Amino acid sequence: MIRILPTFVLFVMPLAMLAQELNPRKESEKMNQRAQIIYYEVENQQTGDSLRYYRNIMDVVDYSIKSDEFDRKPDRKGQVKLRHEEDNHKRVSTLRPYLIDAGLYLTAHNYRQDGINAWKLYIKASKSPLLKDDKTTDETGVAAFYIAQSELYARNYKSADRYADMALQDDDVAQDAAEIKARCMHDQMVNHEDSVKYLSVLAELYRSDPSSKVYFAWIMQFYNSKNRSFNLENFIDQQLQQFPHSSIPWLLKGETAMHAKHWEEAAEAYKQANIIDPDRLPVIYNIGVSMLNWGIGIKNEETKKKKDRKRETLADSIFSEAQGFLESVRKMDPHRKEVDWVTPLYQIYVIKGEDAKAEELRPLIRKG
Repeated sequence: MIRILPTFVLFVMPLAMLAQELNPRKESEKMNQRAQIIYYEVENQQTGDSLRYYRNIMDVVDYSIKSDEFDRKPDRKGQVKLRHEEDNHKRVSTLRPYLIDAGLYLTAHNYRQDGINAWKLYIKASKSPLLKDDKTTDETGVAAFYIAQSELYARNYKSADRYADMALQDDDVAQDAAEIKARCMHDQMVNHEDSVKYLSVLAELYRSDPSSKVYFAWIMQFYNSKNRSFNLENFIDQQLQQFPHSSIPWLLKGETAMHAKHWEEAAEAYKQANIIDPDRLPVIYNIGVSMLNWGIGIKNEETKKKKDRKRETLADSIFSEAQGFLESVRKMDPHRKEVDWVTPLYQIYVIKGEDAKAEELRPLIRKG
């Protein structure tokens, strides 16, 4: 048998809900009391229960923000009287920084969603009117980055991309956020248009840090993928046309040529990069190494064919030039903190018959 609620009950229920909505003062007071009770526990916690500690911090901030939200609603007369702003501000401003650590702790202990909630709460607190005049460091970008990173691992790409956009506004984590966006794009590539967008992001990352092996590896991975309808050489040529005064395309051209063991091409590309952006130690080193291998290639060809005096002279000239570049690297980086110039320079001394110099370097050659 279907029971029908009396008409007066149906009428009273909306009124009760309306009354609750029209009484924000009580709700604000209730949330304030909850927040203060837990805040007292946080201040006086003696045990090493980190899980409870961080969850209490989250509750204090959450209740304080909710208390403030109700506190700012007008009463029945349309007036706003802030009764708990001071208490709410004190709790939120004091505990907000700990929400970053709370997120790290919770995610590290397999409470991934709780960790994300802690970082989201940090962002919410930062946007709260309670902290509009707060002069302390705002780490919203860091919190957003951690969320984006966690969401990327969980393959929640839309969420990861959205929070990565937020993290891009913070210079300290912008580069890492851009990498997250790149990985989101890579994992979601479906068609040609997606691939073009992904490639443009890779190019921008590589331009930002051409010494990064990670970015270079991503580009190579992209072009080495099966069924890829792009050509690496065409891409580099396009970059050279678009950025004729940038060393970045020349560096990329040099890197790809080295990987392909096209030593002459690599040396020339790195020389162009060095002209545009001189005195970058890895570039000078790569010029020397490329020229060394170029010269060795000519010498090896000569052993298989009838000797050609012109080509022998060319090889000798290349070795001498390579020696100059590597000796410059030696002066710039005597303790080999950036590059290990000993082995290629030792090879040149041996090839040129400069035995005394070779013997000087022999003990410095790193094994393995």
